[in-house]
Amino acid sequence: MQTKHAHDKQPGKRMRMLVDTLARRVITFSGMLAIISIAGLLLSFVLEVWPLWKNPRVEITERWHPGELLSSPDNHIIAAVTEEYRQVMFLLSRNGQAFFVQTDTPDHTVLASSAFPLQEEEYFTGVEFSIDGHTALAMSNTGRIFPAVLDYNPWFDGDQRVFSPKLNLFDPIELFETEATLQAVAFSGSPEEENFVIAALTAENSVHVWKRSVESSLFGDDEITETRIVVPPTAAVATALSIEGPAQALYVGTRDGSISKFSLDVEDEAVLLQKFQAAETPITLLGFLIGERSLVVGDAAGNVSVWFEAFDPEQAGVRTMLRAHTLASHNTKVIRYSPSQRDRTFFTVSADGDLIMHFSTNERTLYRRKLEQGSPLFMRFTPKGNGALLLFPDGELVELAIDNPHPEASFKAYFGKIWYEGYSRPEYVWQSSGGSDEFEPKLGLVPLIFGTFKGTVYALLFALPVAIFAALYVSQFMHPRLRGIIKPTIELMAALPSVIIGFIGGLWLAPRIQPVIPALLLMLVLVPVSAVLLGWLLRIVPLPAFVKQRSGGMEFIIMTPVILAIAWFSFSLNDGLQSWLFAGNFQQWLVETANVTYDQRNAFVVGLVMGFAVIPIIFTISEDALSNVPATLTAGSLALGATQWQTAWKIVLPTASPGIFSAAMIGLGRAVGETMIVLMATGNTPVMDWNIFNGFRTLSANIAVEIPEAPEGGTLFRTLFLAALLLFLITFVVNTAADIIRTRMHKKYQSS
Repeated sequence: MQTKHAHDKQPGKRMRMLVDTLARRVITFSGMLAIISIAGLLLSFVLEVWPLWKNPRVEITERWHPGELLSSPDNHIIAAVTEEYRQVMFLLSRNGQAFFVQTDTPDHTVLASSAFPLQEEEYFTGVEFSIDGHTALAMSNTGRIFPAVLDYNPWFDGDQRVFSPKLNLFDPIELFETEATLQAVAFSGSPEEENFVIAALTAENSVHVWKRSVESSLFGDDEITETRIVVPPTAAVATALSIEGPAQALYVGTRDGSISKFSLDVEDEAVLLQKFQAAETPITLLGFLIGERSLVVGDAAGNVSVWFEAFDPEQAGVRTMLRAHTLASHNTKVIRYSPSQRDRTFFTVSADGDLIMHFSTNERTLYRRKLEQGSPLFMRFTPKGNGALLLFPDGELVELAIDNPHPEASFKAYFGKIWYEGYSRPEYVWQSSGGSDEFEPKLGLVPLIFGTFKGTVYALLFALPVAIFAALYVSQFMHPRLRGIIKPTIELMAALPSVIIGFIGGLWLAPRIQPVIPALLLMLVLVPVSAVLLGWLLRIVPLPAFVKQRSGGMEFIIMTPVILAIAWFSFSLNDGLQSWLFAGNFQQWLVETANVTYDQRNAFVVGLVMGFAVIPIIFTISEDALSNVPATLTAGSLALGATQWQTAWKIVLPTASPGIFSAAMIGLGRAVGETMIVLMATGNTPVMDWNIFNGFRTLSANIAVEIPEAPEGGTLFRTLFLAALLLFLITFVVNTAADIIRTRMHKKYQSS
């Protein structure tokens, strides 16, 4: 019989073993799948962010001699520029011949040609182009200046882009009564525009300015005025020129390393505005980057720096030229530069052929190479910044292909202080977009990291004490019948969508809090004090035994009307507090006395609203940890004469501290990653200020705001992935540290 009974149990045992094996494998597979998913997510972030740190690629795509197009052996090409698609190139020769050639054909087909009206034995000594490359200013050996405008006229023949280029020539400008040798020329505007300014430096160290302006009268007539100005001589020999178009200012570099800034706004004279020392050696190069605010300065020692006008911190209210960036230097004098038309990237080249590609904002050296042919005669970025043209004295034209997708990205740009145009000092700034192509992206992540921790700190300052003390009261003091109602109710709060909480906080609560801030501050003091006093009174006031017995664990019912009374009392005193303590206006008082601004959607509102969202998580986990403290510990404490409060404070709370700490860390993680509440309840201003009445922007909210407008694969797009990776790492580090601390706390109190 026993053998038969054991035999009957064998199939059941096998089934249980099979189920256990299957369950173990399913759980193992699920765990491995979760780990692989997280690792895959992390890897996808890294792959998206990695291109930000790659160096640009610069390759030579073609070498050829455009001088083959010229008929005279004495003639040679002195300048070459291309349109944005790099299909048509403009070439200008020493003898005034101009060509538009098709660059995507093997034989470089000539599309159009023209000639400048040079006199006999007159030739070009150099040419200057505007930053956009459409206006050219050629200098002749006689001192005459020839303006021209390049028009490529692209159009489509079916699906093929076709060009009908044309060179628009204008009358030459004679700045001097007699022949003069021009050393440098700078200009602003275009001969096709109303305002056109040209400055020229002669070999005799004289600087002349020619201005044309057009004024419209009330009757619709245009009055054209041409003015010639002789710039006052500087103390040292002038060596370089540049014109800031929007401000109508002329910069003159000198042999002693100083730069003089002249205003050209006055009708017939140049007024000296400022003189500043920019170098210890002669200034050899002056030129502006896109936007015409950042001035590139090169000197005879090979130093390269960028200056712009801003308020001097040491001279309040005075705008002066400040050295903002010091870039990689050359070994010999800087002789030529070329700015990009897309961003703050630019080339500089020295007399010994050292070529450097800089990015001014983050002072990054993008590319450096020693040219075998020596220093180029002419150098030019292509319009899209994806290439460059180098023309050498031997007539060879070298075309470069440039892959430089993320020049703005660097460790310093993301986590360091950057000196941006117009700022008086380096700062942490986030501003990813602007209204024009001249905008300088500001991609500092430090304000977003700061905002993330600011919102988390203020939320936890409100949520932690409320949630933990509520959990302590519910688990140790509340009547079991009420506990069965209160705990599920609080846990249901966690199911509220954060977008609803943010909507209520941003659009309903924030405008109602603004006029009653004094009352709320008074409540933050009176409510805790009243709770302590009420507990003390209930303890010392003699009450009938049946009342104490029936009211045990029901104290919150007594406290609720007290809190309501305190709230009514505080709000009734709000106007009086405004008049008595804050001169009738709390917001104005903050500005005048503490220089603190008040934003309607601020950290105070977020602390209340996000704290409300975090409380259920912290409360639930803390209450479970407190309720799971062994009853033998509490019974032993009470048996030794401790009160219920002493037992809860000195026995239950320390024993449950690992679980409470875990609750706090989970709440912190919830607050760090919160998006919609922060997005809707703050002004989303990325400022670094602990002011509780000011706004902020978090990493998660920034991703939600910026990602719809970020072009895929662009710098902003990848920067947002970097922000997501940082958020992931912050959460991972916090949770790992929390788990280590929780384990140690658990071992400590378990062993004790």
